[in-house]
Amino acid sequence: MLFKRLISRRLLAGLLAGVALLGCNLSFAPGSVARDPSPGVVIPTDTLLPSPLPPLTSPDGWQPVIPGMERRDMPLPGSGQQMKLVRLDPAWVTFRVLYSPGAPRSLDEWRDALPGALVIVNAAFFNPEDYAIGLLVSDGQVYGQSLTGYGGMFQVDAVGGVRVRSLVSEPYWGEMLTQAAQGFPMLLEVGGGLAPSGDGFDDRSRRTFVAQDRASRIIFGVIPNGLISLNELQQGLYDSGLDLVIAVGLDGGRSTGMVVSVPENNEMFPALDRLPSVIAVYSR
Repeated sequence: MLFKRLISRRLLAGLLAGVALLGCNLSFAPGSVARDPSPGVVIPTDTLLPSPLPPLTSPDGWQPVIPGMERRDMPLPGSGQQMKLVRLDPAWVTFRVLYSPGAPRSLDEWRDALPGALVIVNAAFFNPEDYAIGLLVSDGQVYGQSLTGYGGMFQVDAVGGVRVRSLVSEPYWGEMLTQAAQGFPMLLEVGGGLAPSGDGFDDRSRRTFVAQDRASRIIFGVIPNGLISLNELQQGLYDSGLDLVIAVGLDGGRSTGMVVSVPENNEMFPALDRLPSVIAVYSR
C-alpha cells in the first residue's frame, strides 16, 4: 500500500513538472507511452487523452441548446420543405407575448428591444392598421376580443401554466391570463388528430405554427424558405413523429420569422413584413 502511494506521488510530481516545462505543447500520440522521471514508472498516454464529448444531437434528431431548449431542422413529410423547430420545456423557460399596436417592428428591432430573449417568433395575425386579430394578452394587459368558433391560442395562465388551446373545443370564457396570442386555423385538434380543413387550405405560403407534445413541451416551427399549403402542413405535422397533441397556425406568409439567440447558436429567419406582435422565450 505504501509503495502504491509513493508511486502515485511521484507520478503526480512528474506530470506537474512536465506541464510546467512544456506549457500548452504537451501532447502524445494515442497508444504511445511517456516515462515518469521516477525509475521504472511508465504512463500509458491513453490515460492523458480527454474523454470523448457527448453527442451534440440526441438519437431523435433534437440538438440540445441549453437546459430546456432544443433545436432541430427536419423535412416536413410529404412537402419537400424544411421545418425550423424549437422545442421548449416550460419547467426551464418562461414566455412573453409582446405587442406594439399600430406600430409594427422588424424582427431585428424586436430582437434589439428584447435583450436576453432566447427565441422570438412572429405571433398573431393583424389587420391593415397593424392591430392584432383576436385576443392578445401581453404581461396581463388584455387587447381585443377572442376568436369564436375557430382557431386556437397559445397561453400562459395566472398560475404560470403554459399550453396550446383549441378555441373550437374549448372557447375562451374570460379567465385570467398573463400571456396569450391567438391564431388560425387549428391544424391538429386535442389528442393529435387532424382538425377539419376549410377554405384556403390549398393556398401556398410560408408558415408559422405553435404546437404542444405529449410531454407538455411547446414547439415553435417556421417554414421560411418555401411555399406550402395548410393541407400539407397539417398532414405533415400529423405524420412527423413529433408526438404532437395539438397544433395551431400563427400568422404566416410575409410575417413568418424566428430568431434564436443563444451562445454558439444564433440564427435569424427574417420576416419580410414588420410585426406588431411576437412571442419571446427567456431562460428561468
